[in-house]
Amino acid sequence: MEKVWKLSNLYLGTLRELALIHQHSHWTTKGSTFYGDHLVFERVYKSAAEDADLVAEKLIGVFGGKSVSFDLQHGIMHKVSKRYSGLREQPVEMSLKAEKDFITLSDYFYDFLEKENKMTLGLDDMIMSVASNREASCYLLQQMLK
Repeated sequence: MEKVWKLSNLYLGTLRELALIHQHSHWTTKGSTFYGDHLVFERVYKSAAEDADLVAEKLIGVFGGKSVSFDLQHGIMHKVSKRYSGLREQPVEMSLKAEKDFITLSDYFYDFLEKENKMTLGLDDMIMSVASNREASCYLLQQMLK
């Protein structure tokens, strides 16, 4: 169960940091496309924050409170933030890379739960729903690059 709790915290902490990355971009975007970019970043950070709330509630319900450890998530969020520090001046690229990396993590988390026979119908639905939302965010961010 220890590995389930660690991966649950990794999944949730990464998603929470994803929302913060987008929110930072929302606050700091500038240039000729400022207003449109500002609105897109707002949409994707709110979506990620809502997903994080859904994930936390589901993980607590299925795996208990250790699956949402504040201390573990805090450390994870710090590491995730550092991973993208070189892209701070390129907010769209930073947000898009973070989204794609999270989708990869989602796939890993899903496969792990399946192999460990910990997957439930509700967890399956949650991970799929979050992945769908994150893919929609990727689409919006990719459109900003065009």
